[in-house]
Amino acid sequence: MVESVIGAIYISDNFSPVGAESLFDNVLKPFYDKHITLHTLAHHPTKILFELLQAQGCQQFEIVKDKDESISRCHGAYISLGLYMFCLTFET
Repeated sequence: MVESVIGAIYISDNFSPVGAESLFDNVLKPFYDKHITLHTLAHHPTKILFELLQAQGCQQFEIVKDKDESISRCHGAYISLGLYMFCLTFET
């Protein structure tokens, strides 16, 4: 959405970057500086899952992604995310 607004301003200003730069400098940058920090950035869910498994001593695991909900080769736990089914198998 931010890109759309900046693009609309850029086009409406006859392809001059002045208006888009002004929006960024006066509105977006102060907001980002106040609310976006290294602490507020989230880690990818897969990274978190890998860290949890490794913390429990599991060093060999596999995540298999398949659009078909009938994963017959799965010998672990199913995880459903949107249209995809994931099969998580692991050995300790």
